[in-house]
Amino acid sequence: MNSIKKKLFLQIGSLIVLLIGLLILANTFLLKPFYIQKQKKQLLKHYDVINAIDADGYSASYDVLGDIENKSHVNIIIKDNTGVLYSTKFNFLDDTLIEPKLTPPPPKPYVIVQEKPINQQINWVWSEDERKTRFLQIVGTLDNSNRIKISMPLMAINHSIDLANQFTLIIGILLFVIGMFIAYVLSQHFTKPILDMNRTTTALKHLHFGTACQVRSKDELGQLAQSINDMSIELRDTIHSLNHSNNELQKEVKKRIKIDEKRKQLLSNVSHELKTPIALLQGYAEGLKLNVAKNHNRTDFYCDVIVDEANKMNQLVQTLLSVNQIEFGDIKIHETDFDIVDLVHYIVDKYHQHFEDHHLHVSFLPLNQPIGVHTDRLKVEQVLTNYINNAIQYVDDQKMIKIRMVDREHHVRIEVYNSCTSIPEEELDKLWDSFYKLDKARTRALGGHGLGLSIVKAIQEALGNGYGVELNPNGICFWFEVAKCTEDL
Repeated sequence: MNSIKKKLFLQIGSLIVLLIGLLILANTFLLKPFYIQKQKKQLLKHYDVINAIDADGYSASYDVLGDIENKSHVNIIIKDNTGVLYSTKFNFLDDTLIEPKLTPPPPKPYVIVQEKPINQQINWVWSEDERKTRFLQIVGTLDNSNRIKISMPLMAINHSIDLANQFTLIIGILLFVIGMFIAYVLSQHFTKPILDMNRTTTALKHLHFGTACQVRSKDELGQLAQSINDMSIELRDTIHSLNHSNNELQKEVKKRIKIDEKRKQLLSNVSHELKTPIALLQGYAEGLKLNVAKNHNRTDFYCDVIVDEANKMNQLVQTLLSVNQIEFGDIKIHETDFDIVDLVHYIVDKYHQHFEDHHLHVSFLPLNQPIGVHTDRLKVEQVLTNYINNAIQYVDDQKMIKIRMVDREHHVRIEVYNSCTSIPEEELDKLWDSFYKLDKARTRALGGHGLGLSIVKAIQEALGNGYGVELNPNGICFWFEVAKCTEDL
């Protein structure tokens, strides 16, 4: 039996049955002594009333005595030495002490069962006739020396007890039915908030926080329901906070894993990039040591190669340090307001001679009016320079380069296009990785170390601006954005 409703219902029913049983037992064993005790008190009260009547006033007090007999169902006999002064009209007891003035019915013999003194004048007497009918009597003398006997039949008490038990049983069954109905209603009403709280806590166990207890009262159950609702809110907020922290931790773990992978890749790439210049340095240095160069011009060539490779290695290390500083926020950003159109004009003009030397077909589409931007001028120049160098380095035989500026609502977009052979779309995201080259053999024919676009990525993410690459039918277009000023220059 797991239902609190059933337990409460049966407990209330058991309590009703127990109370009815106790009431019947009380009637059976306690009602008779209680009844006799009450009758004793009543008889003593009648004795006191009769004792207060004057000896010559019995005939005058006939109504008083008759009223006592009628109300209490007692028989009264009062005698003196001459005979009976007063007697109940219907005397059912034989009295051997006196002769009644009226002719009594035939005497009925009785037996004294018990006698117990009350005081010096009167005694309690329990007697029994031939039909086993018991009587309770006060027998003795009055203050005026007259003798008195007050008798009360006890034959009705046992019958009354049987009737009381029968009535109690009938009423008890009726009360049991009514009580069980009330118990059912009360158990429904009492257990409804408990069942509601049980459903809510079950939902909480499965981390469903959409359900809440209905607070129907301000008693202990209402306070418990409110506490469960408060606990649900606290658990929801705590779990939400834990989930958020867990997501942040997972992101951090992924970030750390990615950093470790980048470090491993960086180590592999750096070792690969440094392997060639170190081998050249070692070979030419050993040649000088062994005096392989027989003349002065050859010696100068060996030294020039060593210096050139050392410079390349130094440039590579400086570039790596720059990328590392930008990615990890170790470099300061100096944001100022300036005209982006003027800056792009300056950078394109700076490359004019370089374009002519390489016989490149360059088209530049600037904006027609000055536009103020708010960012780091040197970083923007570095990004655009890397894009232009990258375009010059990888332009194909068409030698087509296009530089365009596009005015957007909140920023200016700068695009650098160069004609080139087709590039697989799945390779685009890898272009921003350090040391990544489309040349899988990683030869030195095209120059560079594959760090230019990774520098662009680091700078734009540090500045909070967009960047990207798009494939065109005959080439590729790299773009980046610069945030506009909130006010005009």
